[in-house]
Amino acid sequence: MRNLKPRTAAVLGLLAAGLVLPFAVTLPTVAAQDTAVVDHGHVDAVAPRIVDGRLQLQYKDGSQPESPVWREPGTVVTHVKPESRIQVPDDPNYAFLGDPGDDLWIIPQDEIQGIVWAGWNTESLTASQVDPGSVRWTLDAISGDKRDSAPPGAMTIFQGGSFGEPLPRVFDTHLALPQSYGLVLGTHAHANWTFDAEGVYRLTFTVTATAADGQPLADTETYTFAIGDVDPSTVEPGTGAQPPTTTTTPTTTTSTTTSTTSTTRTTTTSTTSGGNSTTTTSRPADGCVVLHDGHVDAIAPRVLAGRLTTQVKDGTAGPDKVVWREPDTVVLHAVPKSKNTIPNDPAYAFLGTAGSPVWMIPQTQIPGIVWAGWNTEELSAATVQGDVTWRLTTVDGPGNVAVFLTGLSPTAVFNAADGLPDTRSIALGTHAHANWAFTAEGVYRLTFTVTATLASGETQTDTDTYTFAVGDVDASAALGGRCAGGGGTTDTSTTQPGPAPKNPGETPAPQGSTKPLAYTGVGGLGLLIPLGALLLIGGVALLILFRRRTKKSP
Repeated sequence: MRNLKPRTAAVLGLLAAGLVLPFAVTLPTVAAQDTAVVDHGHVDAVAPRIVDGRLQLQYKDGSQPESPVWREPGTVVTHVKPESRIQVPDDPNYAFLGDPGDDLWIIPQDEIQGIVWAGWNTESLTASQVDPGSVRWTLDAISGDKRDSAPPGAMTIFQGGSFGEPLPRVFDTHLALPQSYGLVLGTHAHANWTFDAEGVYRLTFTVTATAADGQPLADTETYTFAIGDVDPSTVEPGTGAQPPTTTTTPTTTTSTTTSTTSTTRTTTTSTTSGGNSTTTTSRPADGCVVLHDGHVDAIAPRVLAGRLTTQVKDGTAGPDKVVWREPDTVVLHAVPKSKNTIPNDPAYAFLGTAGSPVWMIPQTQIPGIVWAGWNTEELSAATVQGDVTWRLTTVDGPGNVAVFLTGLSPTAVFNAADGLPDTRSIALGTHAHANWAFTAEGVYRLTFTVTATLASGETQTDTDTYTFAVGDVDASAALGGRCAGGGGTTDTSTTQPGPAPKNPGETPAPQGSTKPLAYTGVGGLGLLIPLGALLLIGGVALLILFRRRTKKSP
């Protein structure tokens, strides 16, 4: 990925949110007086956790992937660089951002090298600590550089849907404050944060919850954002006062998950010239499971006992009950309500004929539909050199398969229709989600190969076949036996999205509780960006996006 030039974030900035389920980690907590400027990389700006029985709102700084740390929000200046500037699209669906052509500075929903990528997570909270339905995130106030001064402009936070449509806003300072937003346990989300003027913004956030014993919990912090052509080193963090001068003892917190493997992995290993080796997985006879709802990292490579091993990180039971599964024991079921319609937009012609049905595992989480992504978070520079190569080699199924990212214009990750294999490089520490599209109901088998060079210099490859049951089919029989957890549901119910915040205290729908993909021209598809409005932005977008696009193997 490359640094953005002005306007280029307009495309990638509307990609759908990436979530991460927790794994066993220990992160240092820096001393309270250690201030920092963060202007690139992955951060979870709003990351509440329980420390010594108290709710603490903290800033999980992963801008240095090899040494992420917990910071106090009042000690951080988040710099949104000048090259993050975009323009408001000429589309009424984005009128809440300003007039068409107005400048915006954006923290994008999709990670872009060189631009800070800010999200939020509740991965450190568990149901044993807090009531799962009680966690709320509130924007209390917004001000400028000087304490109690007016901000230089307005700020919004919103996510984008599978076909580029804006979802209900999380926060919008064009409207009255405070505004509140429900947080779901085990969530790790990203969205578009937009600012319509350069300068210094101070956002006061409060996170509240109810402890398991019924006691109220709350913490309030002020976050500082330096937007555009501002020297962040001259900006005081927090409320603008000097940071605390007292010291605290660094502590560590461990988030522990249950990590099990559903079956014994049977492998054969062959060594090739040059110290390279390949692992090919054979299929176990039983122990299979159908996953049809919740968060799954389908492609999640790890190094186990010195071997590159690709597994499925199953978080469908909750963030504290993660199960590592073998790919050939899992059926990923795109249930009937994942059915959608291919838009009448040439940008989506790679999916098939406009108006034809398509079943989609969506890029943004929707309750009742499995949410499949990929991650390399279990790998580090201590075990792997450079990027990981992910390749789709074969597809066996009744229709076409495409995996794509959606912004103002879609970008294909894999597309079986134009020939295979397709190859994509994935940086270490990546966690991403995309749209997985299938053009016919039935059972599909996708063969993926993951390759990495270990720290020893040895290149290793692992190949696995993944099974997808699409539509109204008996998913439990897709592997030739009776798998636990699914059997072809015909549920087509929908969950209505909440409104954008309009009044003090009004709550938009929590992340993940958006309307399922529309079947016809209303709902999600009714918000599609008109092609005419995309011509100028799309032209720039495609140039940038295709530099990052899938590389075809010779």
